[in-house]
Amino acid sequence: MMASDIRRLPPLASLVPFEAAMRHRNFTRAGEELHFSQATISRRIGALEADLGVVLFERGRHDVSPTEAAEVLAAALQSAFGELSSTAAMLRRRANDVRTFTVYSDISLATSLVAPIIGDFQRQHPDLEIRVLSSFEPIETTLADFDVGLQYRHSEPSRFDEVAIADDQVFPVCAPGVAERLRSPVTVAQLVQEPLLHVDYGDSDWTDWQEFLDKAGGGGDNAGAGAIPSDGLTFTSYQVCLDVAARGEGIALGWGRSVRPFIDAGRLVRLPGMALAHRNAITAYRPHRPAPDPVVDDFLATLVASL
Repeated sequence: MMASDIRRLPPLASLVPFEAAMRHRNFTRAGEELHFSQATISRRIGALEADLGVVLFERGRHDVSPTEAAEVLAAALQSAFGELSSTAAMLRRRANDVRTFTVYSDISLATSLVAPIIGDFQRQHPDLEIRVLSSFEPIETTLADFDVGLQYRHSEPSRFDEVAIADDQVFPVCAPGVAERLRSPVTVAQLVQEPLLHVDYGDSDWTDWQEFLDKAGGGGDNAGAGAIPSDGLTFTSYQVCLDVAARGEGIALGWGRSVRPFIDAGRLVRLPGMALAHRNAITAYRPHRPAPDPVVDDFLATLVASL
C-alpha cells in the first residue's frame, strides 16, 4: 500500500466502534462492549461520517438505524476484518510452532463428506493438529479462522478464493413407512397431497418445493408446472428438517450427497421418479493468502477422490 492510499483511509480509530454499532444498533451497547462511553462512540462515528461525507446512522431515541451507506461500509469492513483475523491467527500459530489445519463446513457436509475422509487425511499429515468446525452460519458471514471451507453453492464475491468441487442433485426423501404407502413411481399429483417439509434458507438460490415441482416433474402424470406444494412445517435448519422427515412427519427435499448418511442408515429412503440436477453444487473456499497452501491442495485432492 502506498502512502497516498493510507491517507485516503477513513479514521481507523472509528472503524471498530462503527462495526460494533452496526451489530448492536445501539451506541450505548457498542460502548459497553468496547469499554467506551456512549459519548465516545457517538464522537467517533461522527468523525467517520464527517470524513466520508455521508450519514451512517439515523439516530432514534434509544437505538440507531444504519443507512444504505453504512451497509456498504459494513460489507467492506467484514471482508477486511475477516482477512486480518485469519492472518493474525495464522501468525500466532506460527509463533507457537503449532500447525493447525482447520476445516469449516456446514453441518450436513461435515457429516457426509468430511467425516469419511478425515482419518485418512490425518494419517497423511500426522504432524498437523486438525480441527473441523461445523456450523449453520454461512461462510460469507463467519469470522472464524479456517484453512478451507465447504458449502453448498457459490457465494457472492467475497474474501475467499472459490472452486467448485462436485455436482449434486435434489430429490424427495421420507421415512420408509411413508414410502411404503405411496404408489411408485410417485407423481407430482401425489406429492402435493402429502405433508411437505420446507426449509427457509433465506436465499433464492436454493431449491424449494415450488421450484422442484416446476422443474423436476417431467411430463405426463408427472407434469409439475404450476403445481402448488402443500403448506407444512418450515425449518431454518436443513438437518432438523431431515430428522423430522426420518420420524415420518412428511416428505423433505434431500441433497444427494448430504442426505446419503440418512439413506445408508435406513432412516430415509429416496422416492424414485423425480430428481433435479445441480452442476457445481458444492464449493470449496480458501482464504486469500500470499502463497497457496499445499496442505489445502492435499485435502481437496483427498476429498475429490472420495467423491
